[in-house]
Amino acid sequence: MAALYRLARLGGMAALLILLAACSPAAVREQVGRLVARQPVVPISALPPADPSNHILIQGEDGNLYIASPDGKARFALTDDASPRRLYGQATWSPDGSMVAWSELGGEGSRLVTSRFDGSERRVLDVPYLPFYIAWNPNGDQLAYLSNWQAIDGPSMALRLVDLLEDTNSAVTLASGQPFYFSWSPDGERLLAHIDNERVEVYDLEGAAESLVISGGLFSAPHWSPQGEELVYAVAGAASQQLLLTDLEGQPLQELTGYRGRATFSFSPDGERVAYIVTEDDTLAGTLGSLYVVETGSLRTREISDRPVLAFFWSPDGGKLAYLALEQVNGRVGMRWLVWDGESTREHAAFFPSRIFLRDYLPYFDQYAQSHRIWSPDSSALVFTGTLANGKRGVWVQVDEEGAAPLSLGSGVSATWTPADRR
Repeated sequence: MAALYRLARLGGMAALLILLAACSPAAVREQVGRLVARQPVVPISALPPADPSNHILIQGEDGNLYIASPDGKARFALTDDASPRRLYGQATWSPDGSMVAWSELGGEGSRLVTSRFDGSERRVLDVPYLPFYIAWNPNGDQLAYLSNWQAIDGPSMALRLVDLLEDTNSAVTLASGQPFYFSWSPDGERLLAHIDNERVEVYDLEGAAESLVISGGLFSAPHWSPQGEELVYAVAGAASQQLLLTDLEGQPLQELTGYRGRATFSFSPDGERVAYIVTEDDTLAGTLGSLYVVETGSLRTREISDRPVLAFFWSPDGGKLAYLALEQVNGRVGMRWLVWDGESTREHAAFFPSRIFLRDYLPYFDQYAQSHRIWSPDSSALVFTGTLANGKRGVWVQVDEEGAAPLSLGSGVSATWTPADRR
């Protein structure tokens, strides 16, 4: 484990590129040869599910988007025409699971698409640049998305807003900068943004901005508390950086930790704890280090794992924290799922992540954790995509029980669970 940690720290991106090579189809075929069984073919249903509760949104290996049952018995195709000339991506559930949004790139240009979960009421918005991150507001009536942009001083990124209650079918640009991360307020009326690795600002839906800090610390995505009264972000001090809990005006309430390097963090759903990792300066991977949880009231801090952790995700009920740690898998750099439940930690599947998960989601997990759910609504299972140690690849459901084996949902390169159970 020490050698693996050292490899990841001193050559973080190199280690991840090795991992990337390991999960390519050619490498998997070379490793396991003809002994690897193919994934079961999941039948495609002509009818959508009666209710989207407890379903999984999948991007298939064919590029199309599907809604699947978590038992792996059925899929419904939201799209059926993906090709090298028509690309879909960034599929995202609305907060109640009734709607889906995704990006589309084709002969017509770049588009943002929304529809009901059954494929009806499809709405297409032509946009100047393809959205590479999409997040519904908590009310499900607006979308914020990030895309490339052309600012006065050169290439940039833009935060753009789409109001689904209006008939104008247009997007407005709230702000630009590069890099750009944001967090919705629980009431859906404002956004907390971290821009240019420097500015922390709050925007209303008309684009008016309130500056909270100019010299931010080294971190990526800020977080608005689930209760709406507190914010978490980092600031740069004279001797070190501080991860702060502040009020809505940016006044510090608690210093959660001081650190050197880069911080990655996330509120628990009850707003009473923050999980975080501090990544040392000489580590090339965006996030890699020991995992901690700090209580926002008492500042009591616990080390959850001293293994090299790459990402972490709170369960919807706030009682569990799933995390990905680096691990040797068949002589290669792979990952393993672990779940901490407040008292003990359970080890689950070891795997190589899919290319899409590794490239598009994992490096920005603290942003995606606010909009894309890997946990089931009842906090009993995880969904992920990749290749297991036995060489089988696809979409997997990992029930959080000791000794439980992953259940195959068939082929796929990315997956996200419905955020809520509406039943």
